[in-house]
Amino acid sequence: EFRRVLFRSELYQRATDCAEQIKTIKQRQARRDLLRMLGAVDSALNRLDAESVECRRLNKITTHYETLQKQAEELVVNLEKHLTLARLMYV
Repeated sequence: EFRRVLFRSELYQRATDCAEQIKTIKQRQARRDLLRMLGAVDSALNRLDAESVECRRLNKITTHYETLQKQAEELVVNLEKHLTLARLMYV
């Protein structure tokens, strides 16, 4: 359980780092697209938080939580890749 909490906080930290880096993108359309992607990450992390409450209530990790965790990880990785590309092209 503790490891999963660390993993979730790592995802939050990575998303926060991306948000700070998005602010440095000068090209308007690229920044807007990255902010939309960040919104999807934020939504996924909120769903993950809501499911973690259910896990604590049941005192076990649910399969839905694991699915949400994988989805959130994929979204963060995808955002990081797009952010790297945008930084190479527009900064």
